[in-house]
Amino acid sequence: MAIVRINGADSESTTDFIVVEEPVEIRVEYWDVVKGWIEKPVSITMRTPGEDEALAVGFWKTEGIVKDHELDTARMNFDNTVTVKLKPEVRPDLQKLQRNFYATSSCGVCGKSSLDALGYTYENLDFAPNLAPLTSELITSLPDKLTTFQRIFDQTGGIHAAGLFDWEGNLLLYAEDVGRHNAVDKIAGKAVLNHYPVFNQHILVLSGRACFELLHKALAMSIPVVVAVGAPSSLAVETAEKFGQTLIGFTREGRFNIYTGAQRIG
Repeated sequence: MAIVRINGADSESTTDFIVVEEPVEIRVEYWDVVKGWIEKPVSITMRTPGEDEALAVGFWKTEGIVKDHELDTARMNFDNTVTVKLKPEVRPDLQKLQRNFYATSSCGVCGKSSLDALGYTYENLDFAPNLAPLTSELITSLPDKLTTFQRIFDQTGGIHAAGLFDWEGNLLLYAEDVGRHNAVDKIAGKAVLNHYPVFNQHILVLSGRACFELLHKALAMSIPVVVAVGAPSSLAVETAEKFGQTLIGFTREGRFNIYTGAQRIG
């Protein structure tokens, strides 16, 4: 778009790229023995368009509403909605649907002062045991590897990124979005849609800060290590500590801080 750029006393008319932010409504379609197929809205989220099917599937996965094998299809519709269709025998938790999730592009779960108030238990959490310690060199290399894939950030400077790496530091899945939680949901959705195995010996790398919601989504995928370029929040640290997750922040310029789970770092 056309802008005016100011540099000290100088100004110029030029153009600039701006990251796209638009709402999308996530819907569920399920079978009712009396009414037949029912489609119902679940959530509205602000996101960067693209990979919307993965976003919707990842949202369902990380919120624990359905399991991977209960998913039938996901489709993007012409009216800026995306529908997740469940297998006919699956009955979604309607009580959870009635929560009417609304997630802004910067915060999905806000105003909670303690982890217990959120009610998450992660009963299926399954970190791989006896993993070789990660080296400091590998940890500090991950943000740079993530940066090489941040094509939208290079153009706009206004988007978040998340990358899923294996224990050897190889990038497996990557996503960018105006919402940091959306980027992680897109990774979760890609994993489900492409039938990836569990990620209990993998590393989630975040281009920004580590808030509770991102730790929650990583735990929903059984990811044992989260590496953030920015700072963690207090609730993120509390979450990682409670569930035995390794949380690393301020990962930049050859240094980082270990907040929890230092036993996984050699």
